[in-house]
Amino acid sequence: MDRVQSQEKLSSTPLPCEYFDMIGGTSTGGIIALMLGRLRMSINDAIDCYDRITKTVFKATQVGRDGKFKHKVLENVIKDVVKNQVGTDEERMLDTRDNACKIFVCSRAAQDLSAGIPRLFRTYQSPEAKTYNCMIWEAARATSAAPTFFERISIAGPGHPIQSYIDGGLGRNNPTKQILEEARLIYPDRHVACVISIGTGTPSTIFIPKPSFFQRILPSELIRATIAIATDCEAIEQEVAQRFRSVPDFYYRFNVEQGMQSIGLAEFDKMENVVAHTDQYIRREEVRQRFANAVSTLCRRRALIPTPQMSTSILV
Repeated sequence: MDRVQSQEKLSSTPLPCEYFDMIGGTSTGGIIALMLGRLRMSINDAIDCYDRITKTVFKATQVGRDGKFKHKVLENVIKDVVKNQVGTDEERMLDTRDNACKIFVCSRAAQDLSAGIPRLFRTYQSPEAKTYNCMIWEAARATSAAPTFFERISIAGPGHPIQSYIDGGLGRNNPTKQILEEARLIYPDRHVACVISIGTGTPSTIFIPKPSFFQRILPSELIRATIAIATDCEAIEQEVAQRFRSVPDFYYRFNVEQGMQSIGLAEFDKMENVVAHTDQYIRREEVRQRFANAVSTLCRRRALIPTPQMSTSILV
């Protein structure tokens, strides 16, 4: 956004929701998508809020409950963010403003994980299924209810029976294909100008270790490896990159390649490490050039790929 401001000669740094037509995310990315899109926050404000969320939530541990961390603390801090932005913590997802950036977050129905189909909480109506207009904090809780970390959330509404949700990381940790499908549904007569995908760091190599005696009885390492495979973002990234390899200046993936492997989801105390590794990554010459190309593409908004067909920009 700083580079967009410079290139467009703007008096202030623009908001992401002013330059992207659609933003989607899962879990951590889902909360960020809601902040940047539905709550129309600046990058700096979103970073400050996210830092506050992590420091508050991941200190609130518990024992003997469904989830290592207290889900009520997560709910309350998200409600505070929503209230500070729009004046009430009961603001709902659907956004009826003209030309509003369209946002969705991915979740999964806790009772039906085998289907492989994500449940989307949207800020817009889909032509394929009526969108339940839940509250913003409920959507944030649903997309971030990572098993073993936070208790699942039950949501119900008019015409929608109560249902429990967990985060969409099992199968949609990288929702790039989902956002392309949403763009096709919502913008059937437009073209996509660019897709920008932001990762949370390249993962360690996934492998299944040789089991010890105790692992044969309780195969927790196998379980962890299976979860890692299910949540791995790089397979989707490779598939999307292959799909659009013949279209220059269309698909951009930014993902710190070294240093993030050992930083866990709840390790808020390692934020300085995250900042340092990210700063080092974006200073690399090839990454700087990709940034410059992405900014030019975003500002130019030249129609490239029919959805099928006008120019749309997507952030995931």
